[in-house]
Amino acid sequence: MASIWLVLVLWIYINDTKKGIQALSCAKIHTPASMVLAGSPVSVSCSIQDDCPLTKGKNFHVAWKIDNHFAPSNLSYQESNRTYGVIIPSLPDAGAFILCAVCEEQENLDSCQIVNGVNVKVGHPPSVPKNLRCSLSLTFNQSFCCQWDPGQEMPNLPTNYILHVFREMSKNDRYVIPRGMHSYSIPSDSLFLEMEINVTAVNIFGNATSETLKLVPLETAKFDPPEIKRIEADAFGCLNYSWSLAQSQTWLVTPLCVELRLKTMNNQLIKELVLPLWKQENKINVCDLPHGTNYSTTMRVKYNSLSKWSNWSDLKIANTLMKAPTGSLDTWLKVNDQTAQLYWKPSEDFSANGWDLSYTVESKKPKKALCVTRENHCFFNLPELVETVYLRATNAIGSSDHTKVPVYPNRGLGSVSNLSVHPQSETSVLITWGRPASPHVTGYVLEWRPLCETPAAPLSFTLMDKNNSSTIVTGLRPYEPYEISIYPKYVDGIGHPQTLMAYSSQKAPSVAPYLNVTEISHSYIKLHWDEIPLEQRNGIIQGYTVFVWHERDKIKVIKTEQTSVEVKDLQPLTKYYALVTVHTMGGSLNGSVVTLATGKIDGIEMVLFVIPACIGLSLLVIIVVFACVGKHERVKMCLWPIIPDPANSSIKRWTDSDSLQGMPHCKEDMEPVLMYLSHFSLLDLAENKPFKSDYVKEDQWSHDIDSHDESHPSFQTCVIYDTEHDKESVPYATVVFGGPYQNHSSPPPAYVRSDSTQPLLGANNPGSPPPYENVSPSGGVSQVQHFATFLQKSTESEENEEHWDDFPMLRSLEIRNTDHI
Repeated sequence: MASIWLVLVLWIYINDTKKGIQALSCAKIHTPASMVLAGSPVSVSCSIQDDCPLTKGKNFHVAWKIDNHFAPSNLSYQESNRTYGVIIPSLPDAGAFILCAVCEEQENLDSCQIVNGVNVKVGHPPSVPKNLRCSLSLTFNQSFCCQWDPGQEMPNLPTNYILHVFREMSKNDRYVIPRGMHSYSIPSDSLFLEMEINVTAVNIFGNATSETLKLVPLETAKFDPPEIKRIEADAFGCLNYSWSLAQSQTWLVTPLCVELRLKTMNNQLIKELVLPLWKQENKINVCDLPHGTNYSTTMRVKYNSLSKWSNWSDLKIANTLMKAPTGSLDTWLKVNDQTAQLYWKPSEDFSANGWDLSYTVESKKPKKALCVTRENHCFFNLPELVETVYLRATNAIGSSDHTKVPVYPNRGLGSVSNLSVHPQSETSVLITWGRPASPHVTGYVLEWRPLCETPAAPLSFTLMDKNNSSTIVTGLRPYEPYEISIYPKYVDGIGHPQTLMAYSSQKAPSVAPYLNVTEISHSYIKLHWDEIPLEQRNGIIQGYTVFVWHERDKIKVIKTEQTSVEVKDLQPLTKYYALVTVHTMGGSLNGSVVTLATGKIDGIEMVLFVIPACIGLSLLVIIVVFACVGKHERVKMCLWPIIPDPANSSIKRWTDSDSLQGMPHCKEDMEPVLMYLSHFSLLDLAENKPFKSDYVKEDQWSHDIDSHDESHPSFQTCVIYDTEHDKESVPYATVVFGGPYQNHSSPPPAYVRSDSTQPLLGANNPGSPPPYENVSPSGGVSQVQHFATFLQKSTESEENEEHWDDFPMLRSLEIRNTDHI
């Protein structure tokens, strides 16, 4: 089975190969050009051979394919019997393959067999050359070279360039540039005549010309750096220069522009001169220069204003003639006891007029040289009674006039207020202050010095008018601390200084502090760190933040301005982590993480905790015991109130002195109404005081007792006391005596019951009377009067006897002789 499939595949392959060979030998294809201009039509013809096996004895027609897509039939035509053509309006920019195919059926394009084809490419005219430029080289081999940018080129479409040169009053030159080059050197036979230059690009589809460049060849030349031969100081404030062009250009004789640049030895630019020389001169004279000053000079040249400058020449150093210094010096004298510190600097009108200056400080009375130095400051001992010292500058020619420096007798006068510093840039700060209240201020002295230089740098200062309240100090180094002070000057002295430390710009410190453990316990840790060195702070320290945490707890954050901190409320036998962050106005920096472990509670700490606790507890117990012993009666009455036994009670007078005896001291004791567990009281009600309710309440009657105490001085009360416990007896019941209630709408009850739940007589007592019961309210008020009358005498009747029989214990209350009460 496999052999059959193999034979079938071979037969198909051989058949296709045979058809392909037959197709290749069937037709010839022709086109006028293999490359056409973009957008132009293309014509292609196909001639079918007579012996083509695809067309013998068959009806066929020819179809055209463009990149594997059949072209519309209306584009094709038949030129002759067996020649067919096609006209394609335009091709894509990338070109296309045009194929000729023979088809057996008119409508079926799938039966078409490609017999030949041709590849037609599309081209464009050349791009316009751009950026045409020419320059003259003034070396020994002079050349005038022009260059340009070709733009986009097609690799299969060669492009040629032609350089055109048009000169005034001369023939025009045309230079054909070799293929692949985009520059050309023109013979420089005329350097001073104007010429016009352009370049043309040419290919088979057209040409393009660049813009025309008008120039003088020498204007495009860049000279080599000139050479300063000699410098002479032939007059005060003048320097005479001798110079020439570079050795390779000395043959050129033409007017040039020359620029001189003079700088002092401290790199301060003094003059920058541009001198047009209409004829070549090798001498230049520069005047109006400061006397006795070292200058470094360099120069450069060009042809005219349209030309390029040459590079700067090598430096040459020269000095103007010296003379004695002129002008005065700005001074600042600080005196501490008899030790003087004098600082000075050149004023605006000072001129050194030389170099290697020395300075002399002297006094005239006595005439004495106090200091001789080459620095801008001097320290010396001030003679007594000297009011003025003198300063002069000296060079090799002579000395300046003396600058008077007064010695102020008064120091420590009023200072300025509200001194503040505000950064302006990385190298400058704005300083502001408030003026003193005194009207005798003549000016201010502002001084500053860096704090991190080794050895210590001398201070700088500036003198200001009395109307100033701010100034800008420049020339500071960023991230370095400066000490700034301001002194007010008075007519007869110097004021106290105001001083602060400032930075022109700040950033985070260079290093972070390292945490040290000074003390560690089971519940707290004391941490300490050293201050950052001043040169590594990079700003003013605003504070520190300490972070302490462990795996299962929240982070403790402590902010401080000190260099130590105590962390409290920690857990014993726990590992903690800590770090400190330092802050400045310019940023913050974290330190390294430190691992800490709290300890356990030791025996000493336990003893120190237990002993005070035991002592405190003992003191509390002692106080409670003494309180209970000292207040035994009241404590007993509060805890165990006494309930009297009515069976063993007798009548006793109740006075104010013993009314509260044996009663517990509660909040209610402060009130005038006595509250009892159960009681009897004898009340005398006013006859004109009606009852306010349908029945009589015990508390209400008790309140009436107190409220009428003063209005009824003859009021007396009888109470029942326990005879066996006379000292600890308490009132038991209340009996009301009073007149009739005439205006009451309903009569009060005949009997008044006690609120006590304690039985008056024990149930087991065989002789005890029956319990008290209220009588029906049908009885009038007169019934109450029969046993309640106490102060007035009443006659006894049979009806009264009935009441006493109901209350055997109250029978003893009916007393004829009140003196015994």
